Amino acid sequence: MGERWGAAVGWASAVGGVLGFASFAADLLDGDLRTVLQLTASTGFAWGYAAFVAAFPARSMRTAVAAAVVVLATATVGYYALNLASDRWRAQGLLPVLTAMAYWLLLSVVGGAVLGALAHLLRSDRPPVAATAAGLACGLLAGAGIQIVADHFVTGDFGGMALAEGFAQAFAGVAVTVWMFGRRRGPRAWPRFAVVAVVACTAAAAAWDAVESVQVAGF
Repeated sequence: MGERWGAAVGWASAVGGVLGFASFAADLLDGDLRTVLQLTASTGFAWGYAAFVAAFPARSMRTAVAAAVVVLATATVGYYALNLASDRWRAQGLLPVLTAMAYWLLLSVVGGAVLGALAHLLRSDRPPVAATAAGLACGLLAGAGIQIVADHFVTGDFGGMALAEGFAQAFAGVAVTVWMFGRRRGPRAWPRFAVVAVVACTAAAAAWDAVESVQVAGF
């Protein structure tokens, strides 16, 4: 048990470290490479996906939650540590940047705990519970992208890469959860999954809008 726990946390720390570094690098680059890195490592979907996948193989709820939390917390601390080390914080001041890190670290712990629990339930619980967990996970992974798309439709802005990235995040979030739910052993309650996913995607998009409305310093 101790070895499995240590391996899960160690693997999650490595994933989080890579994610934090890639997000930092995405801020410094231009052109197509920046676009690719932002989509694959610096979006709500990318971070949620990394936490969810890291938690999925865990054999216990405790290990799954720990793995997901460690991924997101390590990525957050790593990202802000690199920004502090590079002096990028000077334009905004140290206190606002530390406040932003604390804010996103809190969300990383909460979000990681939820994603880890859902990953474990999807993998190992009874069909109705697993379907509900998969639907909720779908909302969490696709919500950021749906929020971006909704904002662009509300404002009538149908151009630029941001809208395309929003669609990509939303599609990827749905695709990943459908694929992982489909790989689950045993019966699968697809109608329940679909209903919960629609509700969860709507709620998660609204939640992301509220999260991003909080005025904290960032890069």
